[in-house]
Amino acid sequence: MHPVTGERTLVLGQFVKSLVGFSAADSRRLIDILQDHVTRLENTVRWRWRAGDFAIWDNRATQHYAVDDYGDQRRVMRRVTLDGDVPVSVDGRSSRPVKPEPLAQAAE
Repeated sequence: MHPVTGERTLVLGQFVKSLVGFSAADSRRLIDILQDHVTRLENTVRWRWRAGDFAIWDNRATQHYAVDDYGDQRRVMRRVTLDGDVPVSVDGRSSRPVKPEPLAQAAE
C-alpha cells in the first residue's frame, strides 16, 4: 500500500523477476500481462517538453517508461532517489528486497 495515500499499488518494471507462489512460467505470463496493461497508451502520460521543464514521479505508484521517439534531439536526464517510507503490503508486511540464491559453481 502507498505509505501516503493508503492506496493499493503494484510495482512492476524491469526489476520484477517473479511472483511469489507462482511457477516461473505462470509468473512471467502474469507479469507480461500486467506490464502490457501499464504501458498501453491510454494508461500513460506524454509530456510535450519545453526548455526548463522537469518531471517528478512517485515510483511507489508510477512507472517511468521512456519512449525513444526524440530522434537526434539531446536528452538530459538526472535521476534522484529520495529516502522515504517503505511501502507496506496489503497484509501489513513492509517491503524488502528478495535476494536470489547464489548460483552453484560450475564443476571444472
